[in-house]
Amino acid sequence: MLDGLFVTPAVTIIDEALASAKADGPIAVVGSARLAKALAAKHDVVAVDLPARAAKKHAGKVVALSELEPLAFAAVIGVDATDDAVTAWSRAVRDGGAVITVDREAAEASRRALCAGLTELQQRHSGRLVVTSGLVTHL
Repeated sequence: MLDGLFVTPAVTIIDEALASAKADGPIAVVGSARLAKALAAKHDVVAVDLPARAAKKHAGKVVALSELEPLAFAAVIGVDATDDAVTAWSRAVRDGGAVITVDREAAEASRRALCAGLTELQQRHSGRLVVTSGLVTHL
């Protein structure tokens, strides 16, 4: 979904969401090598679940989703999330951290975030892209 034309606006919006969530520390980027590379300029990024070809080209650390340590990240950023994915990403984020999704449908992104138990939801738009962020609270 994020081709070269849409990466820069998405990075700008994601940086705003990370600043709003006060997410300091390592972040995981799921499923997008271009987004991981662009965010690595400002953040400590771990790429997750990249296709084999993209993983070979990626200079930073690449792991599988099943290898994510619980409570290891300040934020997890994912593209085209599913309900189960957002819940799994929440487990990898420390208390008070953020889960950020990049999608094209605002209502569906909000529903996924709410079903995963995220709080303080925010949505930012840039063209067709919708960046939804929410804070993780572990009880």
